[in-house]
Amino acid sequence: MKKSRAIVVSLALALSGAAFAQDPALAPRVTGRATERAPAQTRVRQEVKEGQLGVVRTVDAKQWQPGAPITMQIIATAPEGTSLQLPELGGTFGPFDVRPSPSQPASAGQSSVVAELVAWEAGPLEVPAIAVSMTSADGTKTTATVPATSVTLTSLIGSDLPLTELASEIRGPVEIDTRAWWWWVIAAGATVAAGAFVWWLMRRPTPEAVVAPIAPGEWARREFDLLESQRLPERGDVEGFFVRLSDVVRTYVERRYQIAAPDQTTQEFLSQAAHHPDLAGEHERTLGAFLRSADMVKFAAARPASDTCAHALTAMRGFVERTAPPPSEVEP
Repeated sequence: MKKSRAIVVSLALALSGAAFAQDPALAPRVTGRATERAPAQTRVRQEVKEGQLGVVRTVDAKQWQPGAPITMQIIATAPEGTSLQLPELGGTFGPFDVRPSPSQPASAGQSSVVAELVAWEAGPLEVPAIAVSMTSADGTKTTATVPATSVTLTSLIGSDLPLTELASEIRGPVEIDTRAWWWWVIAAGATVAAGAFVWWLMRRPTPEAVVAPIAPGEWARREFDLLESQRLPERGDVEGFFVRLSDVVRTYVERRYQIAAPDQTTQEFLSQAAHHPDLAGEHERTLGAFLRSADMVKFAAARPASDTCAHALTAMRGFVERTAPPPSEVEP
């Protein structure tokens, strides 16, 4: 019933706009003005020297956007016979997630480390400071600290739109050719006819089908079984698998804990979910780790193996089983 009404309303709007489609002279003519784009983020290079210890850090990326990999390279040089200690990066580095990178071969008097950083928020972000140490043969230790720096990521939404376009001035008047007045008559008649038909549909009694509600936990289990039967990773569609799996998990959390967040980013969704007392602790960490991994596949072109996909599905099944109420209770 609702679908039929939507189709009729769309038909009425389409007919109302037919006058403009039939005569190009009726199309609005709007002229814009030149706008300026915000300066783009460029490669960052820092160099620090402490005695005979030298450290160079570079931060560079092909796309300065949330979800895109940012390469950070640290190169330390020291005299031969000394020992260099470079920082060890864990799973996170300031506001960034750290993706594992191949180790760099060390040479005489030089050592380096390369890491790929991924952030999920737009705007200016601080790259934390790092410390590199050198130990001489006599045990003397020298430390050089590269200070923190800042990079700016551009939002994925509207990245092609100049910033000043958002605050552009009001456009001038639209010129409309009124000579083809008969098109207006046709459009008005079609609108009235469509409106009368919609009114008739709304007045006509239609029996409403009664659908029994399904608990969020049971719904999620059915969706997991359906996704597993489709065997998307084996068919090469890893991205489609993670998109569907993350949608199921987010919808389950929204229904189970009454979190209405269909259009929020992963960071915003996790921030709201963290305020629920039943999601604190291990549940929050499990959910956050999966959703960030799914974002790596959807936005950073990560392509995990089939066994990793199977592990992710198993982990989310366990998450649902641990958070869904027992059969003796009624799920919200």
